[in-house]
Amino acid sequence: MKNLHSALPNQGWKVMKYGKDSSRNRNLEIMAVHVKTHTQLEATWLKGLDDHTPLLEITLHSRCFTEQA
Repeated sequence: MKNLHSALPNQGWKVMKYGKDSSRNRNLEIMAVHVKTHTQLEATWLKGLDDHTPLLEITLHSRCFTEQA
């Protein structure tokens, strides 16, 4: 997550949030917006419960549009 957080600005992303979420596990999350496309990124490092393997969850939200001539 540190690497992702530091690499995003170099790829045109503005990091809006980097820190622990409000869940009881206090999972680490990154929320970012791509400056040109306004695509939104949510990345969460989900801590494993009961000794399960941690997971990385990534969600992208992209605007869809059509150009009319």
